This record gives sequence, structure tokens and C-alpha cells, in this order.
Amino acid sequence: MICYTLGIIAGRMKLEKEDTMARKTAGKKRSARPAVRKGRKKKEASIEEIEASMEKMALKDFAKKTRDDLTKLGDKIHEATDRGMHVVKEIAEEVQRFAKDATERTRIKMELHNLKGERDKLYALMGEQLRNLYRSNQLSSLKKRFRSDFEKLDELEHAIEEHEQTDRELSAR
Repeated sequence: MICYTLGIIAGRMKLEKEDTMARKTAGKKRSARPAVRKGRKKKEASIEEIEASMEKMALKDFAKKTRDDLTKLGDKIHEATDRGMHVVKEIAEEVQRFAKDATERTRIKMELHNLKGERDKLYALMGEQLRNLYRSNQLSSLKKRFRSDFEKLDELEHAIEEHEQTDRELSAR
């Protein structure tokens, strides 16, 4: 493959040399006598020298092309890394939002559970007191006797409704 490439390059160099000589002589009038060169004669290059020169040129071209290709590849890798980091940041932010919402929902559910437990205890206490009043035939004084308990029960019911609404809003996100 290298010999074939070297042959093509040598052929091109010979054509370029002939073309250069033709251009130099085209502007001059031709005389009957052949042109005599002054100065020293150029030494003709050997095949090995031509091959070595062509090999160096081919290696330089290959190195430049390889360097350009690697630069393009590095740029593409850099762009892909940037896009990947952007996606990772978005996912991390979404996970963080989800964790925050889940924590808030858990806190609301715990408070809701505690409020319902407190309400149920109050119902049990009120029921016990109501039963005792019923047994002792004192139901006429029911309003006075349970006023503070009924107020406390209304407060608990209101707090439970607020927490349930907040839970529904958080679960809708």
C-alpha cells in the first residue's frame, strides 16, 4: 500500500516538475541552440530517498488527520458529558423535590394519626361519662357537663380536616 502511494506521489512530483519547467520556458523565445544551465547540477534523488521523503509526507498527513479526528472526538465526548451532567442534575433536583414532599406527607400523616387518636380517646371518655350520667338519671345537665369536651372535639375535627386537605394537595403533586 505504501509503495502504491509512493508511486502516485512520485508521479505527481514528476508532473509538477515538468509543468514548472514548461511554464519557465513558455515566456522565453526559443533559440536554435539548447539552453545551457549555469551553476551546479542537481543530484537526482534515489528511489530510497524518494520513498523516505514520501513516507515522511504521508506520516505528516496521517498525523494531522489523526490529530484532527481526535480533536473532533474529544469535542463530541465533552458535549455528551455536558448533556449527561445536565440530565443528572435535573434528575437529582426531581428526586430532592420528591423526597421533600414525601417527608412533608409523612409528617402530616403522623400528625393526622395523633389527632385522630386524641379524638378517639375523647370519644371514649365522653361515652363513659355519658353512660354514667344515664345510669344516674342526670341527662338533663348534659350541655353544661360536656361543653368543654364538645368544644375540644370541634377543634380536633377542624384540625383533622385541615391535615386531610393538605395531604390530598401533596399527593396530587
